[in-house]
Formats: sequence, structure tokens, C-alpha cells
Amino acid sequence: MASRAFIGGLALILLSLLGGVAWLRPRSHPERGGVTPTPGNAVARSVPEDTTDKGLLGVVISDASVNLAARLEGRVEDVRVQVGSVVRRGEVVATLDSAGTRQELAIAEAALLSSRAEQQVAALSLKQAQERLQRREDPAQLSVGAISQEEVSAARFEQQLAEAKLAQAQARVQEQEARVAQLRQRVEELVVRAPFDGQVAGRFTHPGALVQPGQAMVHVLRRGTPQVRFAIPAQQVQRVEVGQSVRVEVTEQQRVLQGRVSQVAPEVDVASLMIFALADVEVPPGVFVPAGTTVRVKPAASAQAPQAGSTVGARQ
Repeated sequence: MASRAFIGGLALILLSLLGGVAWLRPRSHPERGGVTPTPGNAVARSVPEDTTDKGLLGVVISDASVNLAARLEGRVEDVRVQVGSVVRRGEVVATLDSAGTRQELAIAEAALLSSRAEQQVAALSLKQAQERLQRREDPAQLSVGAISQEEVSAARFEQQLAEAKLAQAQARVQEQEARVAQLRQRVEELVVRAPFDGQVAGRFTHPGALVQPGQAMVHVLRRGTPQVRFAIPAQQVQRVEVGQSVRVEVTEQQRVLQGRVSQVAPEVDVASLMIFALADVEVPPGVFVPAGTTVRVKPAASAQAPQAGSTVGARQ
């Protein structure tokens, strides 16, 4: 029992000593908000980074681009361009198999020639019937009784019948002409042509492939003044206006180009909370900036942008 009491007393003495040491340690003074600064970040502050000097993020685009697609279902006969090929307006880019359609066109053209020949025969028959009726209705012959009324009526009937046959032949010719025009249009639709001067940026098919109407075959970019599409934060929209000069920095090429704002969207894009704008870029001869290149756009001083200190002066 004595040993247990001795051990208990010794434990109480140790606890008292530990409590005294903890009470004597200096206490740190918490900062506002209950956060204790550490030596590494005692002077750090959460200040938003000013990115205005870096410029607005943009991308180089072509002033026009189009996917050339098949207008009819068919099998690809030939693709005459590759990626990078330069094309002219109206130049044939690709063709679909048109052997069957061309054969139908030849048959329709032959039928049209036959219909036109029948029209000429009907026109001659009408002319003959008109001359016969004119002779039957001669007053001199009617006065002496050389021509009976029955013969005159028969001549009139022949003329009317000839007129009907001519109208029938003319209708047949028009029908065949429409058929030929339809087949010629179909043959033309089997040929894919470039709508403007440009350069091929993509090729999506090859000879022998079966394509559907509207299926893209070739992607063409127009060769013209390149443009830059860039995003403006909503709070900085006053920095940019139509007609304003801009500096376009092509980081990948370490090059600076000049441009001018041509369009500014009238509303904020909901997905990105940005306002998109377009600028025409002046590219010197011999310089090539491919579409899709990322750039930085730095607008020049705008007349609408508030000058530094103007707000302070207004408040004073």
C-alpha cells in the first residue's frame, strides 16, 4: 500500500511540472480572422494578377472557309487535290461516278432530237393543210361550183388536226428539253468545284468511297485578308471599339503585326462570359501565319476608354 501511495504522489508531481512549463511558453497573437501567419507567408497577400499588359487572347482565322460536300449520293471517282493545294474559283476539286447518269443523258438527248424532228413534220403538215384550205375557200371556185361545201369542211378539219399535232409535238419537245436539263444538272452536281480562290485545309475522302448527300469531302480556306478572333472580358469591353487599331503579337513566330477591329459582338457569350471581336490583320508579303495560330491582341488607346485619373477628378 505504501508503494502505491508513493507512486501516485510522484505522478501528481510530474503533472504539476508539465503544466507549469506549458504555462510559461510564450503565446502567439492570432491575426484578424483567426489565421496565424507563418514565417514564409507573413507578408503574402491575395492580390489578383493584372493581365491587361499581356493582351487579349485570340486566334488567327480565315475570312471564309467551307466544307465542300457531295450534293448527291454516289461513289467517289476522283479527288484532284491534297492538303495544301491551291485552288481557283470554279476549279474541279472532286468528282463522283457519273457513267450511269451520262448514259441517261445521251438517251434523253437522242429522244429530244427525235421530238424536234416530229415537230418539224407537224409544222409542215400544218402549212400544207392551211394552203389546201385556202385553195378550197377560193371565191372563184365556190362561185362556179368547182368545190363543194363538204370539201371545204374537210380541209378545215385537216387544218385543225394539223394544229393539234403540232401542239402535241411542241409539248413533247418541251418535255424532252426539261428531261435533258434535269440530267445535265445532275451530271453537274456530281462534280464538286471550288467556290472561291483558296487553299485546301482538309481532305476527308478518297476514290472509291461511297458518300451521302451533304457529306464533307474537302475543306477549303479562302485566300484573303486573315482575321483574328479574340475574346474581351465583359468588364473591359470599353477598351475595344470598331475601327480601333490593335497590335497582334504572334508569339510562335516572335512577330508583331498591325490590325484594325472590324466587328464587336453586341452581347456577352453565356458559356465563356466573354465578348468576341474580329480584327483584320495586315500581313506583309512573304509572311505566312496559318489559321489556328494563337496570338495576343493589344488594343490601342480608345477614345471611349476613360483616362487614368478621370474618375478621381470627377469625384473631387
